[in-house]
Amino acid sequence: MQANYRPELDVSPVLGADQASYYMSLIGILTWAVELGRINVYIDVALLSSHLCQPHVGHLKQVFHIFAYLKCHENSNIVFDPNHIAWESEPFVQGEWSEFYKDAKEHLPSNAPSPRGHAVQVNAFIDSDHAGNRINGRSHT
Repeated sequence: MQANYRPELDVSPVLGADQASYYMSLIGILTWAVELGRINVYIDVALLSSHLCQPHVGHLKQVFHIFAYLKCHENSNIVFDPNHIAWESEPFVQGEWSEFYKDAKEHLPSNAPSPRGHAVQVNAFIDSDHAGNRINGRSHT
């Protein structure tokens, strides 16, 4: 989407019935694109899909911006790097969760196969928008 665009603050005219249906179908296509691996547009698609019941002209324009971005970046790839990354844990706050999960244990089935091959390190980065909705203060992650 355009920089600093907030879909909840859009005051452009409401789309007519045919245009709203078209908007919904485009959001559906973008949702499938995210499911198929284009996770780089997830947050924008999620924010715009929260306005399916009453889309505005500005929302439709932002959907077109997302399609233009995908067209310009059609050869983007998700990279799987086999190298181990050594993280410094100091910048991360360590929480004590045993108070909330007193009896939590990982239950593995007795017939679970033994692990094979090399261990895999999974690193996840989360993009959150804490209280980003300017109207109701809701967060989106």
